[in-house]
Amino acid sequence: MGSKFLLVIGLSKTLTTSEYGVLSLIMTTLTFLIFFLGLDFYNFSHREIIEKNGEKIQFLINQFWFHLSCYIIYIPIIYFIFSNDVVPLEYIIPFYALMILEHMGQELFRLFNLFNKPNHANFTLLIRTAIWIGIMLTVECLIFKRELTIMHLLYYWIGGSFLAIIYSLIYIGIGEFKSQEINFFSVDYKWIKKGVKVSMPFFFGTIAYKIIEYSDRYMIDWFLDKEQVGIYSFYANFANIVNIIVNTITITLIVPNLLRAVSSNEVMRIKTITQQFSKELYLTTILISICVIVLIFPTLKWLNKPEFSNELTTYFIILVANVIFNLSLLYHFLLYAYKNDEAIFKPTLYASITNIFLNIVLIPKFGIIAAAISTLVSVTLILILKRFYWSKFKMLLN
Repeated sequence: MGSKFLLVIGLSKTLTTSEYGVLSLIMTTLTFLIFFLGLDFYNFSHREIIEKNGEKIQFLINQFWFHLSCYIIYIPIIYFIFSNDVVPLEYIIPFYALMILEHMGQELFRLFNLFNKPNHANFTLLIRTAIWIGIMLTVECLIFKRELTIMHLLYYWIGGSFLAIIYSLIYIGIGEFKSQEINFFSVDYKWIKKGVKVSMPFFFGTIAYKIIEYSDRYMIDWFLDKEQVGIYSFYANFANIVNIIVNTITITLIVPNLLRAVSSNEVMRIKTITQQFSKELYLTTILISICVIVLIFPTLKWLNKPEFSNELTTYFIILVANVIFNLSLLYHFLLYAYKNDEAIFKPTLYASITNIFLNIVLIPKFGIIAAAISTLVSVTLILILKRFYWSKFKMLLN
């Protein structure tokens, strides 16, 4: 994860601030559409696999055909986005390819963790986020000695995502399912329909949170300009390393075990895992936050761009917002494990509405610091409401 982080930070120096803003909009749009593409269907399928492990192959086949349909449906949507110049049209082909490959890689990563294969999961993540970067820097900077462009980055990224998928499919095909009979064209449409229905609250909750996390870039672009998008995105990317590390080394390893414990109603194990989750979540969040506070100062000195240094306050507000969001994850996954989906959706919906309103009102008057404040207010509301809903639900359990 550090490789991708360092690349994004490095590009903030080699690209112009406006180009960095374009790159940020590409990455933001990609992130948004990957969630739209998946519809958070894994929330349903993973619980089904845990509860009915003997049918996991059929479930995975169903999920594959569901996502393949989504890939086709989204072609005109992608064209509409690019034709309206949200992102320059020249990037549409690599963007579409990357969207599909990154979504597939993300789903396979989740499956490895679901099957308690964290080493394989993290190796695919290494390919998707580090190995291709090393190859790109070696080829472009050391061999050809030329500056990186956005197009270079997208095509090397595609290569990394493709290799990760090939590795995952080979391992799953040879290591997991080699001796099992698979009817690839057998599809349970009722199961898919049920999955879409169950996943919708998670999907809307995810999109509501992603609105909080990313809509500020589009509003800054609308009210201000792409240079301001570049500055804001630099600080958001820097602070986001806290979320990335917490998700990678805490969430993906502990949550599947929590789901299994809740599914089998092992009271003592649930208590033990919850305590472990809480301790690791808080400790990791605090330690990584301290690291990124220290690192921002030499990074700004290295960049030597006054327009970035002038907005340092914005960075600290975004960082505090990320810390608060991570603290809310404990209550989020406890509610998720107990299938209290409505209590997950409502806080994020209220917070996203609050975020959009504050951004529209404040950004034109106060600039990018207003976007950071809007995010801070929104995630604080999420923490308060999810903690309230969990406390209320916990009383019913007892």
